[in-house]
Amino acid sequence: MKRNFFIGFTVIAVLFGLLVLLALTFLEGYQRSIQSPPSAQARINQYLALDRWLAEMGHPVRVLRSGTLDTLRQAEERQIFLQASLFRWTPQAIDYLSGSRWIERGGYLFIALDYHNEWELRENSSLMSLLDDFGITVLAEQGRPSLGAGTPDFTHGFHFEAPPGAFTVDDRSGITRLAQVRRGSGSLIVSAQPRFLLSEHIGSAPNADLALELFTANAAPGIEEGWLFIRGAPRAAGLLGTLFRHGNLAALIASALVLIVIGFWAVIPLFGLVRGDDERQGKPLRERFAAEGRFFKRYGALGFYRDIYIKEIRRHFARKEGITNDEEITRRVSGILGKSGGQRLFASALAGKPVIFREFPRMINTFRTILERI
Repeated sequence: MKRNFFIGFTVIAVLFGLLVLLALTFLEGYQRSIQSPPSAQARINQYLALDRWLAEMGHPVRVLRSGTLDTLRQAEERQIFLQASLFRWTPQAIDYLSGSRWIERGGYLFIALDYHNEWELRENSSLMSLLDDFGITVLAEQGRPSLGAGTPDFTHGFHFEAPPGAFTVDDRSGITRLAQVRRGSGSLIVSAQPRFLLSEHIGSAPNADLALELFTANAAPGIEEGWLFIRGAPRAAGLLGTLFRHGNLAALIASALVLIVIGFWAVIPLFGLVRGDDERQGKPLRERFAAEGRFFKRYGALGFYRDIYIKEIRRHFARKEGITNDEEITRRVSGILGKSGGQRLFASALAGKPVIFREFPRMINTFRTILERI
């Protein structure tokens, strides 16, 4: 009985071994890949792969949505990456970076020019003076960039002329897309919007090599701190973007919510009669402008308010009619205003002359007329 059991077990084991041998001989295994969508965190943060890579390399990352001179002064990090439209460029900030030798003493500043067009860049004269101080010239893009295999990815828009001895990254046409100028123990880097740092592109060899060169191997020597990133969606162009840069976004949102609540209160009968029979007629437009002017004069903001209108008029001419030269704008405005007499006020405002309070209502009315007829 035991002998028969042993023989049967041996036969079954041999047959099973033969089946395994046949399977390994005639059947071929293959890998199956499953495509899964990116996580919510990856969709929100386009630099997630860069953040994790830097953290693994021992460089902690801190991210802010906007920055000012106080941000630079309070930052413990000596390595800063910022999108140009999210930073408030002032002469004081430029003096801190260059005049007080923040970069020369070991600061490492990476500026990504994320502006929509050349006009927005030229508007920031403080930023242009910083680049000029380092010998970097920004040139507007003519057509699409000539990028190809083996070159890092950048968005089109700007390219550069760098001083001799600077570290540069060129495309296959020899056009410089990134420039790094060392000064003392620190460096200034400027580039167009660096697509090579985004999660969907940083995995390719040219992009990964350049990121490694800039963020570790080529960083300022002796720096062990992490990176401060000032990044996010590019700031909106035009009048709204200007107000966001100079104003308080939280206060603006709160004011909008209050306005919505008051609007509902005004139209819902449940809250009682809102408009009485003895309601007086509103003040004339000129009196409203005068009251507005008195308010801005009290706080010394007449020039700032005028400059916002001038920037908006320039932006409309550049976008709708392709006019960027002040002489052409003045000639076009003369055609719009005709013999109304507003040409002198507009020319004075365009030249940046001090605002005369008694002419403020007429000046604002002139600006509104120009914007309506462009």
